[in-house]
Amino acid sequence: MRLSRYEQETIVNFNEADSAATVYTYNGAFKKKLRLLSEQFPSDAKFIREDQHGGVTYSIPKRWIKIRAPRILTEEQRTANAERLKSNLSRVHP
Repeated sequence: MRLSRYEQETIVNFNEADSAATVYTYNGAFKKKLRLLSEQFPSDAKFIREDQHGGVTYSIPKRWIKIRAPRILTEEQRTANAERLKSNLSRVHP
């Protein structure tokens, strides 16, 4: 049986006593990021299991969990970023 999009959740769980957090997710981008982190930092990010529906569970350091507000750019910053991107792309794809 396939899970609905609503049922395909992401759960980050940690407590104040432990230094590790558990991440359970169906999100493709998170799954890829966690897999790459576990390959790059095998002693820190550990794959725990995959369930029968495709959800994965990893253990990661709690200090890796961040909540950040989005960057608010001025119009000048947007213009400068666009020009920089255009310049960089012209070097890669002349």
